[in-house]
Amino acid sequence: MQLISQEGSEFKTLSTWPVDNDAVQIIPRAHIRGFTDIALEGVSTYLGEVRNFKNHSRLKDGLPNDLSISWTKMPAGRELPAHYHPCASMIVVTKGTGRSTGDTEIDIKEGDVIWIPEWNLHGFRGTGEQGFEALSIQFQETAIFESAETPETTYEDRNKVPLQDRQLKVIGRADLPEINSVETHDAGQVNLGVVKGFAGSEFLAARCPDFFSAAWVRLQGGERLSPHKHGVESMIIVTHGTGRFLGDGDSAKLETGDVVFVPAGASHGFGGVGEGFWGLSIQFQPESLYDTGDDRNVQFLTPRQQLVSSNLEYAKEFKGNPIFQFQSRDFLACPEKKQALLDCLQVMSDHFQRLMFARMAYCSRSEYRAVFLEHFLEELGHNTDLEAERGNSGARWNPILEASASWFLQKNQLLDDPSRVVMIQMVLEKGASLFYSHFAEVLSDGMQSEYILKHCDADEGHDSLGVDLLQGESDASHQRYQELLKESWSMLNLFLSEAARVVSRAKTMQ
Repeated sequence: MQLISQEGSEFKTLSTWPVDNDAVQIIPRAHIRGFTDIALEGVSTYLGEVRNFKNHSRLKDGLPNDLSISWTKMPAGRELPAHYHPCASMIVVTKGTGRSTGDTEIDIKEGDVIWIPEWNLHGFRGTGEQGFEALSIQFQETAIFESAETPETTYEDRNKVPLQDRQLKVIGRADLPEINSVETHDAGQVNLGVVKGFAGSEFLAARCPDFFSAAWVRLQGGERLSPHKHGVESMIIVTHGTGRFLGDGDSAKLETGDVVFVPAGASHGFGGVGEGFWGLSIQFQPESLYDTGDDRNVQFLTPRQQLVSSNLEYAKEFKGNPIFQFQSRDFLACPEKKQALLDCLQVMSDHFQRLMFARMAYCSRSEYRAVFLEHFLEELGHNTDLEAERGNSGARWNPILEASASWFLQKNQLLDDPSRVVMIQMVLEKGASLFYSHFAEVLSDGMQSEYILKHCDADEGHDSLGVDLLQGESDASHQRYQELLKESWSMLNLFLSEAARVVSRAKTMQ
């Protein structure tokens, strides 16, 4: 078997910190191991190029047991010999032209979906200048040509099934009905670009198994499919062109051959770049997302819901900050680490007090002023409480701590009132809540910090103060808030990463 190596890392990650299987993952075609020929019945057989999705660990875990998918490529002038197998399958042509051989001889082209019945004798030849590329889909656990030991095919002749009952069927992309928008309960009318569901073909609808549905999708350059969620795992396979993945406050470039695996409940959207892209959207359920003509299978998020969803993802990633690696045993072994931690907190606490005063001074909208005043009064004097616990020693000087903490104070001068809610409530207070709850547990057994324990109670609800007011802000403003979220979490992560370094270097005094 001639192997094609797997290149690079296993997948593009969309996160700063390690991700798990609940995260959206982008797997480039080159990262799926493949091969070009295989020994079948003692004969070396040329396959073109075959990259079985189940050769990638994440896709193997995510695909249903009875579904196998492979990227395939057949150069011009080369041919896959005619063969047959006991399971039905599909070839979805993503680029170029070719011709089928065997029981049915027909030309095939980009956009064609070729249904291959059980026991159909079929092969394919690349035509034109470059041949063709396709997705090969089988409705069984083992992919065709998975290995020489289990090829799941044969080249022996047969006449088990009458010829007229085993002919290929071609459904052209242009023959599938098209929808371009959907009316939703929460977000109004939403643009979909182009969606051509396979269920629009009565032939395919009657034959696809209940764990598989698919649709051609198209976004032009500059066109956008808003972030949304659904309760079933799915994949978008970029078959031609370029685009962007739009996730919870993050994005990533998409290129031809990328497989985007989307876990159930994960927020995701897409945008077209350049001339846009064509893709194949696959869901592991009987209905494709828009087969019903409404939004019963999908939830499009309002701008505020997108913002809140993004913030939850950032908060989840935030827990991977090295500051959260410290446990009780670290402080028991070296009490000086607690002092180093509180010294670092003093830097942020002093700047946060200045930020509370500055936000009140710069506030211009009455509905936000009431929220800011409530927060200001509840935070007043906390930095002096910390200073007293530390023995009235001065704040630790560290250029990274100082720069990252002062960034929030300086940024405040450039923001409007809603943006100040995003930066302070959604980021600083959310991050503080996670930080204090962790260290209230870690610093126990005689190591308690009154400052940290006080904040576990006093800060309750601070991360949601004023967030409901953002509902009335414009869609364009929410795009700015997404950028601010990303920047603010990055700066908070920088501060605490440096604090973790300082704490780790603290040593027991002899």
